[in-house]
Amino acid sequence: MMIEMATTLDALKGVSAYPIPLRTFVEVAERRGVSLSEEATQAVITGRQYRLAKADLLLWLYLAPNVTQGGQSYSFTDEQRKQFRNQASSIYAELGDEHAASLPTYGYKGSRL
Repeated sequence: MMIEMATTLDALKGVSAYPIPLRTFVEVAERRGVSLSEEATQAVITGRQYRLAKADLLLWLYLAPNVTQGGQSYSFTDEQRKQFRNQASSIYAELGDEHAASLPTYGYKGSRL
């Protein structure tokens, strides 16, 4: 029995069960110079381009709407969204990506709205 090796696309899809559109994976991969059909080896998934692509997807998930598709609902709690954003920020900061500095911080500040 031969086991088929996972591609980079498969690995990126593993970030979340949320139905991320294929065009989003394609856009992120093109922006980061990642080949979606490449075998997801250890060298690939620990590489800078893949990790930045993963951070981009985490940030996309942070902003993703709650959806219902085919009778299945996908939603995130505020805490889950915060974790996506924090993971993305951590990767950007570790790899020195300028995107990390551009992430705004939202939330309640002060005694009035």
